[in-house]
Amino acid sequence: MIHRVDVWTKPELETARSPAIALRASITQSFPDPGPIYTTRVFLFEAPGLSDEKKQKVLHLLSDPIAESAVFHTRITDGLRKGSLVEVHLKPGVMDPVAATVLGALRALNIDASEVRTGKSFRFDHHLPDDVLRQIAKAHLANSVVEQVQLKTFMPNAFAVAPKADNTLRHIALRELDDAQLQKLSRDGHLFLSLQEMKSVQTHFRTQGREPTDIELETLAQTWSEHCVHKTLKSRVEVIDESGAVVRTYKNLIKETIFGATQTLIERRRIAGEADFCLSVFKDNAGVIAFDETDAVCFKVETHNRPSAIEPYGGAATGIGGCIRDVLGTGLGARPIASTDVFCVALPDTIDLPRNVIHPKRVLTQIALGVRDYGNRMGIPTVNGAVYFDANYVANPLVFCGCVGLLPNDKINKKTMPGDAVVVIGGRTGRDGIHGATFSSAELTSGHADEFSHAVQIGNAITQKRMMDVLLQARDLGLFSALTDCGAGGL
Repeated sequence: MIHRVDVWTKPELETARSPAIALRASITQSFPDPGPIYTTRVFLFEAPGLSDEKKQKVLHLLSDPIAESAVFHTRITDGLRKGSLVEVHLKPGVMDPVAATVLGALRALNIDASEVRTGKSFRFDHHLPDDVLRQIAKAHLANSVVEQVQLKTFMPNAFAVAPKADNTLRHIALRELDDAQLQKLSRDGHLFLSLQEMKSVQTHFRTQGREPTDIELETLAQTWSEHCVHKTLKSRVEVIDESGAVVRTYKNLIKETIFGATQTLIERRRIAGEADFCLSVFKDNAGVIAFDETDAVCFKVETHNRPSAIEPYGGAATGIGGCIRDVLGTGLGARPIASTDVFCVALPDTIDLPRNVIHPKRVLTQIALGVRDYGNRMGIPTVNGAVYFDANYVANPLVFCGCVGLLPNDKINKKTMPGDAVVVIGGRTGRDGIHGATFSSAELTSGHADEFSHAVQIGNAITQKRMMDVLLQARDLGLFSALTDCGAGGL
């Protein structure tokens, strides 16, 4: 039997800052006004018939009785008397961390649940045609790669099952391709390697006397991506003034700025006879500086611009999740203690938007929620941040995420040796997030929201919290000699 629980915030506790109000403002930029929007969290789970007592336990588990209302369904009979309804549910096989957590909690309550799925319901006061509702859902409510849209209350008789993936090993014929064909393979395969890089790959496999496997080509593409190797930051850059005259040239931008400033600071302190407080820089997942007699401080910052442009909440959430993971993977494991962020978005009152661009007001709301929610679920507060507004960020918002951690002074250095065993630990790898690293090397176009919606990973903060707790205990017991994260590589 499929059971359904709907949970929503009590009307008297809705505020002027409600996400539903920002959502309505975004929708009305391009579509008819849907009227006030009422959002509901939906939980579907498969279990035998339940007693009234167990139903009350489920409602208590899934809702906050002070701030929320909840209702338990075993069947849906009547539809809406007015207005319109859009429901968004994950497709079969898509990773759902909330559902996994709820399943464990139901079993702890001695409820014999076999599966849980979650969704969202949006009720609009005004009646809108079905085709308009589907357009609104595609533009504002759902990611069509991982989510399905229903225009009525969703109550299946049984859960659909995902088709099995084709795991056949494939070889990619590229040794005999000409330049145009190499460029087409790079673009169509979402590798986003330059012609020079593709020719280097081709030369290597010609030397090998064989064609690459699909996983070999994907591995090269993600390793050489902008996200992983920072090609732009390492490139030659000319700074010009308003007249077009070159006022400064960098042969390697990052080496002559961030790297150079740090090395100059270290050298000045050495000459002055002062202790070096840069304990580990530019060689681990996060930088490490001296703090006190017991601990050092780690700090990691990165951007998640591309994913946040097409899926703001998930892009920002996995952006801060990656920084937290990098701090955790520094030395023998630092404890993340605080998050920070800087957001650069277009003006909230922007009216004319390029095609397929999310309204900046919704972008800002969702990226702020993404950073906040991911950290909160791990017990890591966001302690400061900043927002910058400029019209030039309309199609490509900048989302900087950062994390601070504490690392014991005797746990800064890591060491690997031949013969070491390697243990992989973390959440399940799904079909979400594929080509997330290589997508960072692409130039954004109006079609990327549809083509690359799958490239944004679904965050799993609860599993990451459990992993963090295990690793820090294992670190203190001396159970490993090195660790790192493989975020952009698909793990």
